[in-house]
Amino acid sequence: MIEAVKRLSIAQQVVEGMKDYIMSGEIQVGNKLPTEKELCTRFKVGRGTIREALCTLQALGFVEMQPGKGAYVASVKEPSKHDLTQWFVENEVKVKDVIEVRNVIEPLAIKLAMQRTGDEEKNKLQEIHQGIIEAVENDDILQISRCDEAFHTYIVECSKNNMLISIDKHISEFLKNFRSKTFRIPHNVQNVVPAHTKIIDAFLEGDIDKAQRCMAEHIEKIAEDLELSKDY
Repeated sequence: MIEAVKRLSIAQQVVEGMKDYIMSGEIQVGNKLPTEKELCTRFKVGRGTIREALCTLQALGFVEMQPGKGAYVASVKEPSKHDLTQWFVENEVKVKDVIEVRNVIEPLAIKLAMQRTGDEEKNKLQEIHQGIIEAVENDDILQISRCDEAFHTYIVECSKNNMLISIDKHISEFLKNFRSKTFRIPHNVQNVVPAHTKIIDAFLEGDIDKAQRCMAEHIEKIAEDLELSKDY
């Protein structure tokens, strides 16, 4: 049985409790986990804590989040290197499709963002960038994933184009699982800060062409990293 935790503010306690439940044999790979509401009741915590715990479990490889459906058990043991590479092989086509779309919308998004934002938005983007630098230094995979998502999402939001924002929301949902996997591979982590730094520098310089070029190069590099990740 899943046991309730005593403190409500520590998502890691929920993570450990759910890991124990998943690894206990009471639930199998592919099975759907209880709903957020049910987990809130069982653990006696708020929905925000449950969502944070599920994101962590996804980053650890135990859970797969399926948009509109819920959380499913992805593994009942600590994922191995083979499990990681197998995921990239099995999801290669889907990831490539998403990368192709990103290569269209994100250069456009940064162009519009630079035309429609001011110092406040620039400062916010720098703060997000600093967060990913610190996460890489601390080897915090979950935080790297969150900051990477925040970086790209914020640029799209700054475009103030509702259609781009809507498309990006669908992409981001799929990429949560991808990010939780890709940043477990060292060379992918090493590539993210230099790429984001080039984009930030062009953004602050006000050089739209350079910013678009840097964004496109970054997305293309992600595609290259996908190929390497299959042989990790």
